[in-house]
Amino acid sequence: MKHVSLFTKIVSLLAVGAVAPLAFGLTTTQAYIDSYRGRTDIPVPVKIVAPEAGSSLAGARVEVEFTVDATGKPQDVHVLSATDHAFGALVRETVKQWKFEPAKPNGTPVSMKVLLPVFVSESE
Repeated sequence: MKHVSLFTKIVSLLAVGAVAPLAFGLTTTQAYIDSYRGRTDIPVPVKIVAPEAGSSLAGARVEVEFTVDATGKPQDVHVLSATDHAFGALVRETVKQWKFEPAKPNGTPVSMKVLLPVFVSESE
């Protein structure tokens, strides 16, 4: 059985900072969300829709970039690279369904750019 792992690196539009990548599989989505709870310096995911990948996509990689706006919605989602065009389109569409608590570095919600690498791996 295959599952999708997502590595996230949040990059601020205003600063040259990044958060260390964090991986999660389909069975640990809540753990991924919980790991960001309480952060204000980056957008915090509150709802994640993971793309479904068939066994033929093992090893597929996609990198998407988008902006989490001040209301927590992903905007301007686009694929930077993909080893499988159809899977890249699927990742793009599922990321559009995500919800975030927006970054609030000074207590006020701000937009931030997000870089999200995705890969399909074997589940154990």
